[in-house]
Amino acid sequence: MTPDALVLAPIGLAAVLVLSGIAKLRDRESTLSVVTELRLPGFLRHDYFAWLLPWSEIVLAVLLLSPWQGAFTIAAILSLGLFVAYWAVIARALTFDPRPNCGCFGRIGDQNVSVKTLVRNSVLVLLGALTLWLALSGSTVPAVIGRDFMVLWWIADVALLVALTVLIVTRPGPDQPGPAPLAASGSTGADASDPEDDDYARDPIPAALLQSEDGGVQTLRELASAKAQLLVAFNCVCKPSHVAAGKVAEWSERLPEVDVRILSTVPHKPLRRSIPTAEGVLYDHESLAWRALGLTSSPSAVLLGADGYLAGGPVEGLDEMESFVEEIAEVLREAAEQR
Repeated sequence: MTPDALVLAPIGLAAVLVLSGIAKLRDRESTLSVVTELRLPGFLRHDYFAWLLPWSEIVLAVLLLSPWQGAFTIAAILSLGLFVAYWAVIARALTFDPRPNCGCFGRIGDQNVSVKTLVRNSVLVLLGALTLWLALSGSTVPAVIGRDFMVLWWIADVALLVALTVLIVTRPGPDQPGPAPLAASGSTGADASDPEDDDYARDPIPAALLQSEDGGVQTLRELASAKAQLLVAFNCVCKPSHVAAGKVAEWSERLPEVDVRILSTVPHKPLRRSIPTAEGVLYDHESLAWRALGLTSSPSAVLLGADGYLAGGPVEGLDEMESFVEEIAEVLREAAEQR
């Protein structure tokens, strides 16, 4: 006879599958970007996969709670197979250089591929194995709860303990400074303004190498040495990144005094396959520039001044980026009127 406590395994897996499925449905483009980031077979990069995968997860979650033994057993086998496949994909991705760095897989949690990701998937595989054990014993979730209502108290107690652990262990993140105000002199490419006239301390452009599509390499400071640069940065090819890439030409017209360039942690070839319209992309190998500039979300934007200092940002999200471009345009107009 199997322990009744095993019923927590399928309930936990069902919750994970529902959460994952709903998140993927809300941003199906993110699911497609994972195919590129994790170097999965190209035939998976189609709309049917972005639709089929999340709905399959939700259906599996429902079947894991089914009162019918046959349906529960099939769901247990398929769930275990799915999580073993996820485990294998992540284990393989750990060998990539650079490792995939996509913060938009369903927009849930930390999606950077790391050993922690593999440990998390290992726990899911273990839960899948326990769920299959329960199914092969001839039980189902409703059957276990029906013969022992104390299981409901176990479930409630475990949920409360998990919530308490999260409240105790979770630490608030460090205060993140808001986007730096624009420096008119930096954004127009003039000499740095007098520090006494600034309301904030401008940081030097950090050291990081970028690679162009033709193989050329230059530092961030070299990039901005002749003209201020507005870098439109993303680390995946999700829907917001597609939209941001499509805005580059428009923003270039609105800011003729500034070069608007794409900064991407996605290598040129897979990026070109995913966003064919992306031009003049600067590849950020191993996300060195991404981290040096303090970027944390995709898409983002940051302004490099021609004086060797950061001139504004970073800002995150399409709405903030639109406002940022308008703010730069206003600063440039005011500077032109003063000349």
